[in-house]
Amino acid sequence: MSETAPQTAPSRPAPTLPLFFNTVEAISPERHGGLRLDRGAGFAFAARGQTVPLGLGEFEQASRHYPILFTAGAAPTPVVLMGLADTGNVFILPDGSWRKDAYVPAYLRAYPFVYVEDRARNASFVGMDPTAHCLNTGQGSVLFEDGKPSAALNDAINFCNAFRDNLAAATAFGRAMEAAGLLREEEATIRYTGGGAGRVRGFKVLQPDRLDAVPDETFLDWRRRGWIGPIYAHINSAGRWGRLMELAATVQRPPAQAPAQPMAARPVTA
Repeated sequence: MSETAPQTAPSRPAPTLPLFFNTVEAISPERHGGLRLDRGAGFAFAARGQTVPLGLGEFEQASRHYPILFTAGAAPTPVVLMGLADTGNVFILPDGSWRKDAYVPAYLRAYPFVYVEDRARNASFVGMDPTAHCLNTGQGSVLFEDGKPSAALNDAINFCNAFRDNLAAATAFGRAMEAAGLLREEEATIRYTGGGAGRVRGFKVLQPDRLDAVPDETFLDWRRRGWIGPIYAHINSAGRWGRLMELAATVQRPPAQAPAQPMAARPVTA
């Protein structure tokens, strides 16, 4: 009698966690009743992050400080670029604080809370990462009072809900720009006079010269949707590459060289 190999059940794919999260749990007084939220703990959790998602309502403020890019692929979504692979986030200082002259994206201000859509259960909720450094049992605002959400927790939940809507609007905006043929995939290489280089790949940017080909009725519809401001905020954010390179130069210094001075980053077609 021939033997057959034992059959094993296919393993379920591991859940995809949001950026910077180690785990996500539904918030409950039973499990998290003793935790406090310390908003002064800083942003060290994002020190290695290059990009974070950007809500549509953030474009104007973010464009003053960061290049706004779109992710590559069939469904491009807006992100802000905050560093290079070899520098990490150049807007976070060694003590974990954010540079005082720069806008802090809402995604980072929402952490350690995140809006979760559980499609398997057809439910949605605001979850959190209980391992986050800003959650502890000794310092900060309590999450629960007499078993009920505190004002601090309610504020965090409301912020996450608002950001979810803002992010959904940004996703719709990115898909519309792609469908209109305005986005082009590019890469940027940053070379330092002191030696070494950094490269950013896998992003798209809007081509201003293609706007003239957009039909008038489409442009009017975009104006009604409030998309004209974000379009030009994205275009104007290209001027922030210089600031990013200046900060990157202070982080990445090749060995035995003078402090690196960045040359102009010239995006080229990928």
